[in-house]
Amino acid sequence: MPTTRSFDALLRSAVELIAERGVDTLTLSQVAAHARVSRATAYREFGDKDGVIGAVAQHEIGLMLAAVQVDIDVSADPAVVVEAIVGSALRYLRGHAAFTYVRDHEPHWLLQAVLAVGESRMDLVQTVATLVAPAIAVDERRLRLSAAQAAEVMVRTVLSHSLIEVSTLSDAEVGATVARAIIA
Repeated sequence: MPTTRSFDALLRSAVELIAERGVDTLTLSQVAAHARVSRATAYREFGDKDGVIGAVAQHEIGLMLAAVQVDIDVSADPAVVVEAIVGSALRYLRGHAAFTYVRDHEPHWLLQAVLAVGESRMDLVQTVATLVAPAIAVDERRLRLSAAQAAEVMVRTVLSHSLIEVSTLSDAEVGATVARAIIA
């Protein structure tokens, strides 16, 4: 992704506007006005609304993965790594204002977002699972599934659990359950 000053300002503005009003009514003109740049600049940077949504999603996924990486010790037992990834991702998403707005008011965006990853186009689950798989493939012999499948189980569980505001399961219990499901 480009890292021009206008791109960064537009990205921040888009996230702030999504946290306030959601994605459904978001326009590139609103993002440009909020970022105090011209509409032409917004269209040049993103092309259209789908472009800004895709850029926001990729950026925010990167931030979440970086935050999760800080919370895990990749040299730990694979079950501990899985538990830490799941718990950290759940905590991160609960504290993310734009995610919370979309979760509460427009969950369809979480289910139908399609992102460009290299030459491929993947849904949100596939995108994050592709990025998470290397973190759990350290000792693939202990996985009950392939690393890609195990990562998908993790991502689907985190997404499903984050869509539920109240649960009798703690984050640690969710993480332990996922670990038991994918680690032999």
